[in-house]
Amino acid sequence: MHSIPARWTFAAAAGLACALAAAAAVAQYGPPPGPPPGPPPAGYNNGAPSQPTPADQSDRLRQALRLSPDQEGALQAFVAAMTPKPGEADRMRTQSQADQQLPTPVRLDHMIAHFDEMRAGLVARVAATKRFYAQLTPLQQRVFDHLPPPGSPQGGR
Repeated sequence: MHSIPARWTFAAAAGLACALAAAAAVAQYGPPPGPPPGPPPAGYNNGAPSQPTPADQSDRLRQALRLSPDQEGALQAFVAAMTPKPGEADRMRTQSQADQQLPTPVRLDHMIAHFDEMRAGLVARVAATKRFYAQLTPLQQRVFDHLPPPGSPQGGR
């Protein structure tokens, strides 16, 4: 029978101790951080898709649909109807935070009022889309039907 030299036993014990210490460090502090993330892709803001500006929307539609100069007014009316009012997101966020302090029945009434407001905005945007769509040629309508939805990563209307 062969005996294992003492130095090998010591080396194995030292290696095991290092492995246990590393495992304990990972358990306590988590794995080491990976490489820093690269820059976000174009069209993204802080990792979230950025909203196209009204000018971006006009340009995309003008190019995708190959609009004629006499359709420019319809395009501008459509884009204006689709553009959120300045400060609207902040107003809604502030209102939502304020609503958290209200009693439940009042908060629920505010939710219904908010949904009614959102529905009215949706109805107005649908009507604007239908008016714009009616100004398009049949070929432009088919192209419009296949455009990605507004704000999607593929582009927007």
